[in-house]
Amino acid sequence: MKCAFLDKNGFSIRESEIPSPGTNEVLIKTASCGICEGDVFRYRTITGGGCEEQTPVLLGHEGSGVVVSCGPGAENLTPGDPVSSLCGAYAEYFISDYRFLAKLPAQISPAEALGEPIACCMHAAGRFGIKPGDRVAVIGCGYMGLICLNLANLMGAAGITAFDIIPWRLEDAKKAGASETVNTANLATEKIPGAEEYDVVIEAAGVQAAVDAASRLVRKHGIINLVGYHQSEGGLRTINMKEWNFKSITVVNGHVRNEYEKCQAMKAGFRLIAAKKLVMKNYTSDYAFTDIKQAFSDLISRKHGLYKANLLF
Repeated sequence: MKCAFLDKNGFSIRESEIPSPGTNEVLIKTASCGICEGDVFRYRTITGGGCEEQTPVLLGHEGSGVVVSCGPGAENLTPGDPVSSLCGAYAEYFISDYRFLAKLPAQISPAEALGEPIACCMHAAGRFGIKPGDRVAVIGCGYMGLICLNLANLMGAAGITAFDIIPWRLEDAKKAGASETVNTANLATEKIPGAEEYDVVIEAAGVQAAVDAASRLVRKHGIINLVGYHQSEGGLRTINMKEWNFKSITVVNGHVRNEYEKCQAMKAGFRLIAAKKLVMKNYTSDYAFTDIKQAFSDLISRKHGLYKANLLF
């Protein structure tokens, strides 16, 4: 099978043996694999010479496809079933624990499923704390931010203000249901409008400036949800604890590490998509697997209109 391995010189497509499923495992023929911003970060680090991990590495964890074979103990699945996984790889086949798979409803093709990022947003939404009528701010209108914006609307937010530094993202946030948008590209934190106006703030940018903005925007006794993946500067962030203490806010880590809960969130997300209550296609751009270098290049350059690059096999 063909795999895209990454080393300091970038991606190279190489041949590897098709793996065999072990106990509780399923072999899946890949139909698609989304590219996570976490992998973009690792790509920058490895090709930039700042990474100490052994290379080459096989990245990817947003895989969907069709079941080829099942190992002992893999229940309720048969060859030919379309599935999406909490794992995957930039490869023509991958192995998944059957407990981390979701069968796809007829309305969703494995070429467009992207179950893993949907699971992350769905699980986070279960902890947003949004009540009908709440005022919500979404900071960062990338792929995850726009999904969270959609979910906040479904949960009954009275109004959602979208904050970002890229104009075309704010235009799409408006189309996705934001009642207002704010371009913070040239604004110091203390100049961002809406101080203490929001019951719930969803931070989905993963940078220090977004944390600072969230601290400003949330009202007293409000909620900040940290959905962004904070990788830069070693993941270290600075917060004003005096401000957080005085405001008596609730801070929620919107990430999930319980794979069972994550898989249930993925299945719930697919039910929403099948019911046409959550629309994902507008935020996905397809690339042939062999064009993986171009996909990463476009993501790094923030190509206009590109939110999620989805590799097709």
